[in-house]
Amino acid sequence: MMKTFSIGGIHPADSKISKDCRIEVLPLPSKVFISMAQHLGAPAVPVVKAGDKVKAGQVIAEPAGFISAYVHSSVSGTVKSVGPRKDIAGNNMVHVEIDVEGDEWADGIDLSDKLVTEIPEDVKAILEKIKLNGVVGLGGATFPAHVKLCPPPGKKAECLILNGAECEPYLTSDYRIMLERSREIVVGAAIMKHVLGGCRTVIGIEENKPEAIRVMSEAVAELQKSAKGYEGISVMSLKKKYPQGGEKQLIDAVMGRQVKSMGLPIDVGAVVQNVATSLAVYEAVQKNMPLVTNVLTVTGDCLPADRQHNYKFRIGMPLSYVAEYAGGVPEQAAKIISGGPMMGKAIANPDAATVKGSSSLLYLTAAQTVRQAESACIRCGKCADACPMGLEPFLLNKYARNGMMDELEENAVQDCIECGCCLYSCPANIPLLDIIRIAKGDVIRIIRGRAAQKK
Repeated sequence: MMKTFSIGGIHPADSKISKDCRIEVLPLPSKVFISMAQHLGAPAVPVVKAGDKVKAGQVIAEPAGFISAYVHSSVSGTVKSVGPRKDIAGNNMVHVEIDVEGDEWADGIDLSDKLVTEIPEDVKAILEKIKLNGVVGLGGATFPAHVKLCPPPGKKAECLILNGAECEPYLTSDYRIMLERSREIVVGAAIMKHVLGGCRTVIGIEENKPEAIRVMSEAVAELQKSAKGYEGISVMSLKKKYPQGGEKQLIDAVMGRQVKSMGLPIDVGAVVQNVATSLAVYEAVQKNMPLVTNVLTVTGDCLPADRQHNYKFRIGMPLSYVAEYAGGVPEQAAKIISGGPMMGKAIANPDAATVKGSSSLLYLTAAQTVRQAESACIRCGKCADACPMGLEPFLLNKYARNGMMDELEENAVQDCIECGCCLYSCPANIPLLDIIRIAKGDVIRIIRGRAAQKK
């Protein structure tokens, strides 16, 4: 029987319209705007100023703390400005603006397509390369990868899980890199496995991606026959269910273990990385390539087949440039989403720039975005049945509307992963996700404030 997670979940339509579109390389724009806040944790600190000449792959910002990451120039040219600019949500964040002048790369970066399969022995050197090249998780959270690969004292990784589920409707960027860069992903997995002490490694892919399962399995088998260090890596076909790509849900599906409230994956012996992160680890360690590119999907039901795309982009490209190159925003589009329809964010500023974790430009029509009239909760329990964290959204909604912070915390609102299953399943059209998300933020601030007072 095919594995999946054991609590809740829903089955939205796949809508993988762009799955057969090969990855295309976006040409460079005239300028880029590189954000200092494109990873979880403290924004990076710029180390360049207006007038400086930079090359692609050159460090332009350094980490501002333990949970932070290096940022590199994605292009060669002249720094025009360093200052605030609006991100996709319309918030001011520090960006480095660079006028593009050619495409000259920093020394020491291997730009060849030659596959490098030999895994370096020195774990500290590997981690340093991952850190210096600014690799972060590309499954959504953008957590600095070198930190996640260093379990705290007393914790040991028993299983490295690569997330190839891509359970969000419409998104196909991970699917395409699994088809087109499968061997590099497996090498990246072997590198991380080595760093973690040689633990079991599983690449989890949902059953609705049979071609990816086949290609990734063949890549694993090929490398296990031809190179050292690839034993213990396998591909696992998972039953299709949203949100299988959630870290805790994937651990449940693969290992049959559940992470406790406010716990971490390493508490149950797991480390989870996205397949795109594994590719970035390969490029950082084997090619000395900083994380300055990723793949995003341009898609939507209102786009014809010839305007569906998967693009390899460089960080800092304005989203408006990407949209224009793809043929412009369709007239029927009422909203543009960065990410998928379940957990993505509406783009308030179309001139915002791509970041390391950008995954899509998803065009939704008015019919797809209109909110139905809210009616009274009938306590049917569908939201609770759907919640993959075992929460009771109808109860959290009641507490949130009445400002009952203690009750919200007691009922673990802080464990909400904001997947949208409750909203999707609610027959009363109650905006459960919005209400619970706000309440979750308030409760987490209370928890952090309480912890700070104890120090």
